[in-house]
Amino acid sequence: MKKTVLIPAIIVILFLVGFKYSDNWITYKSNAGHYSISFPGDPKESDDKDTTDEGKPFDIHFATYAPNDDEVYMAGWIDMRTFYPENKSMKKLLEDSRDGAAGSMKTTKVTTLKTNLEGNPFIEFSFSTKDFTGKDRIYVINKFQYSIITIFSLKSGIPKTADKFIQSFKHIE
Repeated sequence: MKKTVLIPAIIVILFLVGFKYSDNWITYKSNAGHYSISFPGDPKESDDKDTTDEGKPFDIHFATYAPNDDEVYMAGWIDMRTFYPENKSMKKLLEDSRDGAAGSMKTTKVTTLKTNLEGNPFIEFSFSTKDFTGKDRIYVINKFQYSIITIFSLKSGIPKTADKFIQSFKHIE
């Protein structure tokens, strides 16, 4: 499976002209993705296509809010049921996802903040590059991968809204 699934789109979005910022948090729900999450403004949906290392195609679905050039809030998901690596432990799958995301962003620093293997498994980490910093929480639930990522300019750093956003993720059956 490609480890760089979500990152190229994230980097492009980081440099897009920002949307108007709002103090009102909006609950976004994806029925197809089986989740909800609260954004600090109205997210925009987009999709992309990619292939696994073995050449299997898959779709990537995004909801993104970028209130200005210094911050991006993104929730992305992939249905992995047709290429789920059954021979990997959950811990290894989450660590590989973290390492793939970090590598594709050319990070200069990655710090794993928490790994949870119970219930809805996830790995959460902070990262820095020469251009930006952020936090990402990657879940793997019922063979769906979710990336809840925040990206900020180095000058602004990581605000408390990053944690509020990341912690608002809820899986829906």
